Amino acid sequence: MRSEIIPLNDLLLDPNNYRLQEQEGFVLCAENRFHLERVQSGTLRRLQRENLRPLRDSIVSNGFLEIERIVVTPYEHEDGKFLVIEGNRRIAALMQIRDEFEGGIDIPEGVVAVLDAVPCLVADAPDQEPYFREALMGIRHVGGIKEWGGYQRAKLIADLKDAHDLEVQAISQRLGLSVQEVNRRYRAYKALEQMKNDEIYSEFAGAGLYPIFHEAVSLPIVRDWLDWDAEANTFNNNEIREQFYQLITPRNVGQDDEKEPKIRTFSEVRQLRDILVNDDAKSELLQLDRDLVDAVAIANQDKMARRWRNEIAEAKGALSKIPGLEIRNLGPDDLAAINDLIETARQVLEMNVALQGNN
Repeated sequence: MRSEIIPLNDLLLDPNNYRLQEQEGFVLCAENRFHLERVQSGTLRRLQRENLRPLRDSIVSNGFLEIERIVVTPYEHEDGKFLVIEGNRRIAALMQIRDEFEGGIDIPEGVVAVLDAVPCLVADAPDQEPYFREALMGIRHVGGIKEWGGYQRAKLIADLKDAHDLEVQAISQRLGLSVQEVNRRYRAYKALEQMKNDEIYSEFAGAGLYPIFHEAVSLPIVRDWLDWDAEANTFNNNEIREQFYQLITPRNVGQDDEKEPKIRTFSEVRQLRDILVNDDAKSELLQLDRDLVDAVAIANQDKMARRWRNEIAEAKGALSKIPGLEIRNLGPDDLAAINDLIETARQVLEMNVALQGNN
């Protein structure tokens, strides 16, 4: 492959891009039609469904970085045109920026300059190498650069905010994340940092706990329980905070009956939404010798009780709203359904009397 500077207008999006093939209504396009205006505009619209906005914002804020080159190949059905093999989203983002610039939107000069000179790698004869295009896709998207985990991303956000004094909006644009997501990741990182500074629990505060803190600061009921301070980015209730640390760290450390943490995953943190609103379930949660499933069972009992009461109220409401004319015309199936309801209610009442007698 060779390096070449190519004007954006000479680059063709690939309408058969693997990324697009999951979209509803996708149909493979014949390669000799790739250059048609309606094909290219349709491909751009499909790529825009893939949420190009964060990528567009990143290019406008940071410039078009050449960390990863656009890979193209000469398009044999139209002289002077090149088909994009790798980098369709970035080229689509540039096309969106071009359209905005031509529409009067202010775009930095450095980004505008790229529109006439996109740095590319040209694969002159990829068809001579069997499966060249597929191999390139595999290297980049299947076995390529491993994405950072949640902790690494949050650490970068914290460094940009704390060490470099960037505002959240600027971080959002530079990283292509929403402001809400930047704030959430920053709060989770600071909450984990608070645990790292705890004299007792610091040894357990590794990056593996980040998903738990990410979920904890995302749920209002958990934040309120831990008395989250949005200004200081800390949990202020010392007693509750220690209880939370006990839930997410190994139990009976150093003893023969050492047990894994009561809460181990972010999905288990989500179950606190039902547990914390139920006093009995919350009490069970804080018994470290019991498992989380016991507290969940108590919380679910309360939910089930509320559900059947609501369903009885709905049935009563439905019966009371039947118009008189329709009542007069009730058929055998209708009457059977109502009688089944009456019989079920009678059985429940009889069971209640029997159980009361056993007590």
